[in-house]
Amino acid sequence: MFQGMNFAPAQLPGELEALRTEVREFLNAETDWHPNSDFNAGASPEFSKRFAAKGWIGMTWPKEYGGGGRSFLERYVVTEELLAAGAPVGCHWIADRQSGPLLLKFGTEAQKQAFLPGRSE
Repeated sequence: MFQGMNFAPAQLPGELEALRTEVREFLNAETDWHPNSDFNAGASPEFSKRFAAKGWIGMTWPKEYGGGGRSFLERYVVTEELLAAGAPVGCHWIADRQSGPLLLKFGTEAQKQAFLPGRSE
């Protein structure tokens, strides 16, 4: 007979729960968008600017390239809240999740200096 596994939910450190609360408060205060489950279609340049001002775009990128130098677990918490709220991430999603990390991994130093700073603003 199969016995299912029972895992206790992960407990995040207090600073990550504080970050989650901060992101939720930010999202609750936003008024220029309507929640949308199709996050690729939802885009708001104004939302992305305010979101970037909080330091949440490029947050895992090294500081020397304009990033926040934060952990991937912190980024996970922010991303989880964005998706749960149906936030309009279409204006910054590709730079934050795709082109930025690719440049960091495969780009030359000149390319990193030319293209990364300013993308997280």
